Amino acid sequence: MPRCPVCRSPYKREHERCSACGWDLQSYSFVVGLMPEVAQKAQSQLAWAKDLWGMLLRDRQQVAQLQLQLKETAAAKAQIEQQLGQQLVEKSQERDTLAEALQAQRSEFDNLQAAFEQLQSQQPASPVAPIPAEPTPAEPTPAPPIQTAQPATQQLFHFQVITLDEQGNSTCEDRSAPGFLEPLSQDQVLEMLVLPSGKFRMGSPDEEAGREASETEHWVEVASCWMGRFPITQSQWRAVANWPQIDRSLNPDPSTFKGEQLPVEQVTWQDATEFCARLSQATGRLYRLPSEAEWEYACRAETKTPFHFGQTLSADWVNYDGSYIYGSGIEGLYRQQTTPVDQFQAANAFGLAEMHGNVWEWCADLWHENYDDAPADGSIWLEGGTENHRVLRGGAWYCLPSLCRAAQRHWDQADHAGSGISFRVVCAFSE
Repeated sequence: MPRCPVCRSPYKREHERCSACGWDLQSYSFVVGLMPEVAQKAQSQLAWAKDLWGMLLRDRQQVAQLQLQLKETAAAKAQIEQQLGQQLVEKSQERDTLAEALQAQRSEFDNLQAAFEQLQSQQPASPVAPIPAEPTPAEPTPAPPIQTAQPATQQLFHFQVITLDEQGNSTCEDRSAPGFLEPLSQDQVLEMLVLPSGKFRMGSPDEEAGREASETEHWVEVASCWMGRFPITQSQWRAVANWPQIDRSLNPDPSTFKGEQLPVEQVTWQDATEFCARLSQATGRLYRLPSEAEWEYACRAETKTPFHFGQTLSADWVNYDGSYIYGSGIEGLYRQQTTPVDQFQAANAFGLAEMHGNVWEWCADLWHENYDDAPADGSIWLEGGTENHRVLRGGAWYCLPSLCRAAQRHWDQADHAGSGISFRVVCAFSE
C-alpha cells in the first residue's frame, strides 16, 4: 500500500488527499516526467511540507508531555493538600491537648501557691523567705560554665511524719512544707525544704541513755535557711562531679555500695565542700554544709526526745544495726549496707528524712570536745577546735541505735572517707 510522501501514512490510490496530514496526493503527477522545472518545484514543496509536519509532530509530543506532567502535578498537589489537611487536623487536636494540659498545670500551680501562702500565714513566728534570687553582680560576669543551672522552682512537699511509742509502734500523720527544686541536670534535682527559724535546747539531758559528756545542754537560736530533704544521692553527686573544678577534682563514682538513689559515700569533708562550691557557682545561690547546731535543730524538728521519732528507734523506719535495741524498743533487721534515701517514706515535722542512721553527715564546724564558748546563734564554729577534725552527725547503717541519737556527736579527719560518711546541703536565704 502506498504511503503519503509527507507523513508516511498509508493510503488507497483512489484517495486524493492524505487523511492524516491533508497532502494533495495527486499534485503534479501527470506532468512530473515532462516538465523538470515543475517537478523541482513539487519536490521543494514536498520538502517544506515534511519539515512542517515534523515540527507539528514535535509540538504535539511536547504538548502531550506537558499534559502528562500537568496531570501528575495535579495528582501530587491533591495528595499534598490531603496530607496538609490531615496534619492540620492532628495539629489542632494536639493544640487542644496542650491547652488542656497547660490549664491543668496552671490550676495546680495556683493551688500550690494558695497552700504556700496559707502556710506562711499560719507560721508568723517563723516567716518563710522567698526562694533566694541570683545576686546582681557589680559588673558583667560570664555565664556559669555549665548549661544545667536553671531557675529554682517553688514546690510544696507532702510527707509522712512517723512517731514511735516506747515499744516502737508507729503512728503516721500527713503534713506539708514549702521548699524549692534546684535542677542539677535534665533528670536530677535537689529537693530543698525551708528550715524555719527557732530556739531550741541543744545537747541531751543527764538521764538520756547513751549520753556522752560532750552533749551539755545549752540554748541556741537558729536562723531560717533551706536544707536538703535527703542526703546527697549518687546520681546527684555524679551530676555535680562532672561540672568544672573549683579547688579540687571529684571522683564521679566513689561509693562502696552502688545505686542511683543510695546516698553517696566515701567522700571526704573537702569533697563535700567542693560539691557545695560548684553548686554555688553554677546557681548563684550560697550552698554550704550545715553548722552542727543547724543540723541538730533540723533533726529534732521541735522534739526533745532522743530521736525525732520519739523515745526509741525501729529498723522498720531507720537503717542501723537493728540487732541492738534502744530503751524499750524491739530488735529488727541489720541490713549491713546503705539503703535508698527515700526507702522508708518517713520524715520529721520539718519534712527532712534520713536524719537518723544510714550515713553520717558532715557538718561545717571544727571539732570541739565540749560546748564551752559555742556560738549561741547557730553559726559555724571555726574558732579553736581541733585542726583537720570536722563534725559528723546522725549515725550510719553499721551503728548502734544510741549512736544515731539527735544529740550524738562524732568527728573524723577532714581528709578521711568511709562507706558510712555522706552529707546534705543547706542554702542561705538571700538578703
